[in-house]
Amino acid sequence: MRQRATDSFLVQQLAIGDENAFCELYARYWKKLCNFCSKFLESYDLAENYAQDIFLKVWENREFLDPEKSFSSFLYTIARNKVLNYLKHVARSETLSRKFAQAYFGNPEYEPESSERLMEKDYLALLQNAILRLPPRQRQVFCMSRNDNLSHKEIARQLGLSVYTVQEYMSDSLKSIKRYVSKHSDIIFPLLTLITNLHCL
Repeated sequence: MRQRATDSFLVQQLAIGDENAFCELYARYWKKLCNFCSKFLESYDLAENYAQDIFLKVWENREFLDPEKSFSSFLYTIARNKVLNYLKHVARSETLSRKFAQAYFGNPEYEPESSERLMEKDYLALLQNAILRLPPRQRQVFCMSRNDNLSHKEIARQLGLSVYTVQEYMSDSLKSIKRYVSKHSDIIFPLLTLITNLHCL
């Protein structure tokens, strides 16, 4: 019975470009790495993407691997850092979306720090510019829904339109706003999350 190769030996072989060694390490740690990431990401698909990216980096940097150090610890360190960065990004995005929404809808109790206020003013101006670019009738319907919190039926009655027409105006408005924001902002995730939910507010 052939003796199982150690991680250290496989890393040595990997460092000189041995694809079989890489495949062995991949098979040995793939599922473990996916399970580790999924515990924190709560998405196995995302965990698999992260594991794939980690092993890609292992292959690209194979010449610099140290066979004297634990390969599993090396993998989990990379995975932990990637997961932490992702969670920090999500936390920042959710906080930004919440604070931006509060600022946009005029919460008098919301008093962000000065640096955050400057950022949010930029985001607010971006959204307002997108709204101002809407055709007059679309903008009127959109603002009645957002500012006055009127239902589609109430807007239709006040403007003498069909409910279907109001729904079409709202749908077209949201698409136009998202399209404008996506072209003019590199902070897409929080803004599009907010815009997508505007029709519910």
